[in-house]
Amino acid sequence: MRKFFMLAILFFSFSISYSQIKVIETVPIEKIGRVGTNGTSDIYIQKEGNEYKLVYKNTEPEDAGEFSSFSFKDLNGDFENFYSLINKGFNATPVADIKLELPNDFVWLHYIRNLQKVVTLQFMSSNKLSSATGISDVLTKADVAKLFGKN
Repeated sequence: MRKFFMLAILFFSFSISYSQIKVIETVPIEKIGRVGTNGTSDIYIQKEGNEYKLVYKNTEPEDAGEFSSFSFKDLNGDFENFYSLINKGFNATPVADIKLELPNDFVWLHYIRNLQKVVTLQFMSSNKLSSATGISDVLTKADVAKLFGKN
């Protein structure tokens, strides 16, 4: 009886210590596209499950060099709709900012027409909860295509 009791305690303690470690299933993160200068990724899009996250190096003077981001879920083809919306902005006359409301952020697509009549885009975002803001570097239409993995 004493051996059985010791064996039961040993088995019980083993099962408790083994159950402290649990394997959690993770979703892989996939980089869709990246745009940067000198080999750095100043702006990139990553996908985790059905959620897309756009990360960019902030160019605002107070937070220059730090990364900002905004994200959204691809529920009804939102990723492709976002890409189409950006491309329509490049062809709009006159070029006007487009304001978007995402679940956690406000995002502005800020278009700029320079002297050579080339239109560029900057992402501007403001987090609803923390009021953190950010402005990306300028992107050309070709940069946007590369960022969205369309090359």
